[in-house]
Amino acid sequence: MTTKKYQVFVSSTFRDLVDERQDTIRNILDLNHIPAGMELFPAADVEQLSYIKKVIDECDYYLLIVGGRYGSLDEEGIGFTEREYDYAVEAGKFVIAFVHGDPDTIPVGKSDIKPDLAIALKAFRDKVMTGRLVRTWTNRQELQLVVIKSLMHAFSAYPQVGWIRGNAAANDQVLEQSNKALQENAELRAEMAKLKAERQPRFADIADLDDTVEIRYRTRHNSSRSSIKYTYADRITVLTWRQMFLPLAAELSTSKTDSVIFSAFKLAMQESGNEYKPYDMNDMDSAKLKAQFVALGLIKTFVGKTTQGGYAEFLSLTETGRSVFMEDIIARKSQ
Repeated sequence: MTTKKYQVFVSSTFRDLVDERQDTIRNILDLNHIPAGMELFPAADVEQLSYIKKVIDECDYYLLIVGGRYGSLDEEGIGFTEREYDYAVEAGKFVIAFVHGDPDTIPVGKSDIKPDLAIALKAFRDKVMTGRLVRTWTNRQELQLVVIKSLMHAFSAYPQVGWIRGNAAANDQVLEQSNKALQENAELRAEMAKLKAERQPRFADIADLDDTVEIRYRTRHNSSRSSIKYTYADRITVLTWRQMFLPLAAELSTSKTDSVIFSAFKLAMQESGNEYKPYDMNDMDSAKLKAQFVALGLIKTFVGKTTQGGYAEFLSLTETGRSVFMEDIIARKSQ
């Protein structure tokens, strides 16, 4: 059997975790796989983040190490490490997270002493540790033991696409098996789509794309110029369903997890000229948006692997949704 090589993106703050990162990268190489991370880039900025997203897209696993620092911030006051993590989750990557289990014991030189950064770090830790299996560590040696164990388990139990040398993969047997699997996959997808269409519920008086919907969300602001001190405000905006659907459809060029709804909402707010930038949105309103577009036959859901190793819904456009999207965005001749 041809051995796959997996690409693993290593994400963390940098200066406080130099040794831990080097150990992790060395262990990935020792396991005969391919590490990738911020060592490839000279500085943290927005342009670099766009390139990093492309690298994460090409990786099979996303490995996160959280220590005692929140890290460098972008212009909105969000840490670059948190940005990387949010994108990996949104892209449906298999996330392997390691969070320091006793932050109070971390030396001062490797910790955030500013209260606002410490608050941001705690919020990020809570986000990472909610809804997924996370391993904790308290020292460099313990971290590497759990890293190796977790990577070997992930490679074995949750194999991803990976990389195979062209001369090893391109043989008649592999091609025949691949073609057979693709054909069976297409037949199963067609059958599932047919069954789902037959079971599609019908609703009376359903709102259409030009009706409006209220969406609840929060904004976050830095209330002090001299330090990073956040305040949050609950807000409500009114958009048409079409204003929400078009940016969502633009995001669904490939299948995404539910978090894509928030990305679409931020884009819809920007396109509508709203002065506020959402920090997060109400979970029930996010679920309502998904249910409405499913009921309208514009998007569909399917079950896929989550970063926790279980299964969850992913979203994709239906043919109807793709047609509506194209009808709205194509340019037409001037009259």
